[in-house]
Amino acid sequence: MKTTTYLALSILTSGLLLSGCGSSSSSTETTDTSTVAATSGQLVDNYVANVDYTCADGTTGITDENGSFECETLPVEFHLGGLKLGQINQIPQDTQVFPQDLVGVARVDINNTEVLAMAQFLQSCDEDNNTQNGIQIKAEVKEAFKDHNESFNADDVDAYATDANITLISEDEAKTHLEETTTFVAHVNEHKQTSTQGSEKTEGEIPASIADTLLTPAAELTQDAKNTLAYMGNEERLAYDVYTELYNYHVEHGDGAIQQLTNIATKSEATHIATVELLVEKYIQDLSEFSNIDRNDTGFTMADADLNATQLPMGVYNIDAIQNLHDALIEKGQQSTQDALEVGCMVEVTDITDLTEDIATAQESNATDIVTAFEFLRDGSYSHYWSFDKALKDIGVEDGCCSLGDEYCHPEYPTNTQGADGSSGSCDNTDATQTQQGDGTINEDSGKNENPAGPQDGTGEQKGKNNK
Repeated sequence: MKTTTYLALSILTSGLLLSGCGSSSSSTETTDTSTVAATSGQLVDNYVANVDYTCADGTTGITDENGSFECETLPVEFHLGGLKLGQINQIPQDTQVFPQDLVGVARVDINNTEVLAMAQFLQSCDEDNNTQNGIQIKAEVKEAFKDHNESFNADDVDAYATDANITLISEDEAKTHLEETTTFVAHVNEHKQTSTQGSEKTEGEIPASIADTLLTPAAELTQDAKNTLAYMGNEERLAYDVYTELYNYHVEHGDGAIQQLTNIATKSEATHIATVELLVEKYIQDLSEFSNIDRNDTGFTMADADLNATQLPMGVYNIDAIQNLHDALIEKGQQSTQDALEVGCMVEVTDITDLTEDIATAQESNATDIVTAFEFLRDGSYSHYWSFDKALKDIGVEDGCCSLGDEYCHPEYPTNTQGADGSSGSCDNTDATQTQQGDGTINEDSGKNENPAGPQDGTGEQKGKNNK
């Protein structure tokens, strides 16, 4: 894992469309490590598998590939054979157990001698010497300590390495890895949904299920899979930008408030952006790992958990095809209320198509976390599509999104999916589906688009992911 990745703001994969979101600021210092009466958790530095644990009632177990453990009673002790790593009396609020927790110090106290020694030792015991995909403790290490009966001591770490026949990684390397893991978990916790149903949702808040799938070992990604993160990060931001710009434009020009645009941008796209930002932070160390970036001279950051959608420069991208697409969508959407809603249909169809392709790419890398996150984004886009479809029908466009032609007519899309804002695809929420005048009345004078086929790039071709 990595700490905040500084990317030129618009990492997109050429020519695709959108779905957007934002992220909120976070830091290791703000992580809630208060305890709860939970009886399950994860041993972390990345996720540490094959560690023995013993619960207070004598139940024993071994942490799985996600570092997961479960006890009916606490405290729980973690050990490798007879070498006791540490014990916790209560599980932290975020259910993550770090070396800092085992030693009994604050998460920020990474320079603690015992913490660093334990991190160095655990990372050195990894089966494949690749802590990026989790830490799998070698069976030989546990065998080496089966006759021991002692607690871990930083002064003896060299002796432990000799006994286990392992080569210790450097202290600096161990510190960097632990610091990155701690920071990433803190960022996920900052975005993890805490609001209850019916309460106001915080911008950039992601569902607990998505947060949980992020807190798993990283997969080995193909180049194509990495590029989907670059593309989706910008595609989601493009959706946020287009919807926000068009909403503001029509309000300023007296056309009324098109509520679908602002609701979807602020309540859903911000969450989508935050989701992809966290994926980028988890998998990408440097912008050079992407092969689908045209320019890196924009001077902006994209995968920075301290930036949310409102803090990112609107309408600025480092892939020329995306920049051109943004400009074409804005030009079309400014023509009338109907055009603005049609842009919404076009954006969501393109997004659904692209996400379906990207999900298949992620599956090839067995990246279940990316698959789950992208399926969540796609479910949101299904909901958004039906919101725009209903809004068009409400202003007298009988065929809704289908008025744009077969490419954007998708009656097969599911209507019972849940958007990031909690709305269902059935679009029963009147406030979210009415196009209103400034006085709150329905705007019937939407105007008619003379060329509903959608934005083009001057070549006469529709622009999208498969049309570069």
